[in-house]
Amino acid sequence: MTAVPVVLAPLGGRLHVLLVRHDGLAAAGGAGDGPYRVDEQVWALPGGFMSRDERPEETAQRKLTEKTGVGAVYLEQLQTYGEPNRDPRGWIPTVAYLALIDAAVLRADESQARWWAVDELPPLALDHSPIIADGVERLRGKLWWSNISVGLLPERFTMPRARRVFEAISGVRYEPSNFRRELERSGLVRATGQRAKGGPGRPAALYEFVSRQPAWSLRRSRPPATAASRGGEGGGRRPAG
Repeated sequence: MTAVPVVLAPLGGRLHVLLVRHDGLAAAGGAGDGPYRVDEQVWALPGGFMSRDERPEETAQRKLTEKTGVGAVYLEQLQTYGEPNRDPRGWIPTVAYLALIDAAVLRADESQARWWAVDELPPLALDHSPIIADGVERLRGKLWWSNISVGLLPERFTMPRARRVFEAISGVRYEPSNFRRELERSGLVRATGQRAKGGPGRPAALYEFVSRQPAWSLRRSRPPATAASRGGEGGGRRPAG
């Protein structure tokens, strides 16, 4: 059995996934369908085989650190993938984990890993394409119902800064006043009564998360109205960093 982390991060206003170069085995006819071809340009999630003395999440963390240099991160179990034909080496299920981090934790000069925009992925090994898609769907589904974005914002932040993070993750632009109203209504953040210092114009109000531990919204909230689609940005496939 293997374990893989789906590590996501907002970067340059778009959502990215952390990938490493893979020595081969890309699905020629679609993810997990086979037959497989050897392709030196294949990329993969930074996972690997489990040791007998560790839990799947420990394997995912170990492989993430070994292959990218990224230290300990909060991992949430995503799903187990066990299709008989997902791996040409035999029936090898994998347990996938989801992590959302600040892209700055990866130093490109110290790792062979690269950030890739989730909507412009390179050729991927095995069934890693649908695994990434499931991770993105889970993240976006939790964005407005939990404080999953807590690690991407400072202890105190302005609404414009929070909106930029949410837009990068969701892939859409939000109308500012609707965004502020719905985020306040979620009960996940609260006003501090203080304002940001410096900058032109009236200082912006500062907010903070009610809890910096994993938490769910207890109030009725909904994603706010969008201002404009963020789709179609950029050119061909390219890594970041």
